[in-house]
Amino acid sequence: MDHAKLSQLVSEFVPLNRRRIAGDPPLTLVELQRWTELRDLLAYEFGHKPPISGAVDRPLRVPTHLKVRYGPEGDEGVVHNFSEGGVFIQTEQPLAPGTPLHLAIDPGEGEASLELNAVVMWVREITNMDGPAGFGVAFENVGAAEAVAIGARIECALREAAGS
Repeated sequence: MDHAKLSQLVSEFVPLNRRRIAGDPPLTLVELQRWTELRDLLAYEFGHKPPISGAVDRPLRVPTHLKVRYGPEGDEGVVHNFSEGGVFIQTEQPLAPGTPLHLAIDPGEGEASLELNAVVMWVREITNMDGPAGFGVAFENVGAAEAVAIGARIECALREAAGS
């Protein structure tokens, strides 16, 4: 897909996604169906497996390469993809599932780190066809301010991925 078409999809997706997350006003059934179509098209463009049929609530995972510090010892990794529910952290030393941790994601460009609590949900111990070694985390106890910051980071990553 060319950059113009991808940029057009992102431009249509972003406001629908904002409303879907905020619920104010809620998406109509037609808008929710369109959001699902756009999410699936963008996921395909980003090289992700399509969601299970009928999984209308699965958020879009957006590729990114942000630095992240995590854990009590300040380990470092790279955020490989970002969604409203969590991130995948690329590292050769993944943590065990169930491990709670604090994340400090560096958005770059002189912005303050995005500070979030999370828990490790799954691990990929070696790099393979599915992606790099690392672990997926789910955000925990996300407040309104954090939700807005997460949404802004996803929108920024979407625009970067679309080249706009």
